[in-house]
Amino acid sequence: MSSGGLTLSTVQCDEQKPSCHSCVRRRAECIYTVQDHAGSRPAVMEASVSSPPQPDNVSSRLLSHETPPAFQTAPPPPPQGQVTEPPPAETFARSQGVSTASAASCPRRTAPTSTSPSTFSIGDLALLHHWTLSTSLSICREASGADMWQRVFPEVGFEHPFVAHAILSLAALHLAHGSSSSGAARDGANVARAAAHHNEALLGFRQAVADITDANSEALFIWSLLSMIYVFGFLTERCDAAATDGGASHVSRKELVLGIEWIPMLRGIEAVLYPTHNYLRFGRMQLIMGLGNWDELEPAAVASQGPDGYLCRTRETWKNSSDAETYDRALRILRKCCMFIRQFDTMDAAALAKWGYNRSWSGPLMFVHFAPDAYFTLLHQRQPPALVLFAFFGALLHGITDYWFVDGLGKEIVEVVGDLLGSYWRPWISWPLDVVGPG
Repeated sequence: MSSGGLTLSTVQCDEQKPSCHSCVRRRAECIYTVQDHAGSRPAVMEASVSSPPQPDNVSSRLLSHETPPAFQTAPPPPPQGQVTEPPPAETFARSQGVSTASAASCPRRTAPTSTSPSTFSIGDLALLHHWTLSTSLSICREASGADMWQRVFPEVGFEHPFVAHAILSLAALHLAHGSSSSGAARDGANVARAAAHHNEALLGFRQAVADITDANSEALFIWSLLSMIYVFGFLTERCDAAATDGGASHVSRKELVLGIEWIPMLRGIEAVLYPTHNYLRFGRMQLIMGLGNWDELEPAAVASQGPDGYLCRTRETWKNSSDAETYDRALRILRKCCMFIRQFDTMDAAALAKWGYNRSWSGPLMFVHFAPDAYFTLLHQRQPPALVLFAFFGALLHGITDYWFVDGLGKEIVEVVGDLLGSYWRPWISWPLDVVGPG
């Protein structure tokens, strides 16, 4: 104690503040008296050696190198070369522990949700830098939409760490793809980093989706969009692993290419995010959510020339099938995808500007979103007409192969379908085979 307390014993007080030397040495609570500014009466102050007073302003936190709430640490990535696989082949909602029915009926509240703190290393900040300067621009190439990917997504990530992990997973995967495409050896370290961040993002997503609110709806949507791109980007790595592991993988390369896992994941996003759709489509995410003139597009009753003509010829493969209605609906969606993609080839700059950004890469993916469930059941059964249509989807996907996250996937789909169908059905997929070129 200072003079107010040490005078009770034979120990002298040196009057140091906030704790005198003797109290510090004995780890005792130091109590002393001071005069207030008016000098009229004493005031009692207390200080603890083990917990000194801390400043609570932003400047003090920065000076003390305190990390913001969203940036506190994630577990270390798996050892180099160890790649953790995405969720198993179930619907996306169920793979996250959420049933389709419960997700659709989950009430939305406006109360903010808390996010678990997560830390990030200097290496992760380097990944964020790569995202800003390179990965985001490789996904959205139009200046009108770049700000959303470069700035808004990371801002949401600072509030919701599972979005930050999703961003970092894509940045690492982009780095890995860049090294392999330049002729270097497979970048196992960045593939492992990508998988580690993706797994962390999944954990946070599962927590957030259990309590969907207006406050986290943007984060859930952004995570879903980034996860969709990650699934495609990571698929090549998984296909390579399945082709070289001698059958050790529980999923074969052909099953992966035919979408036994990634199709249910992508289609499940709609069920999970259904409660937030109206809130999002009128907010700042409408630039990304909008489908332009998709609803206005309607294929002509009579087939046109070119790809549409080849597509319409496929009707002959199911003319006597009991599933003809399902195939007809899937064919209509494929024809709409073709129309949607091809309109950008003749659209002038002023018209493109009204779209916000060029959505040509999203055209093929709308087939996965809008085709009927029954079609994908037939595809899983490897019914020939379903495989024929899927080869045309692969050809459309091949048209955007300059986007790194789908690089080579369209060609792989067409080749796998060709192997499964054999020579009898090959004439029906002649156009997709011509589009992707020889193997």
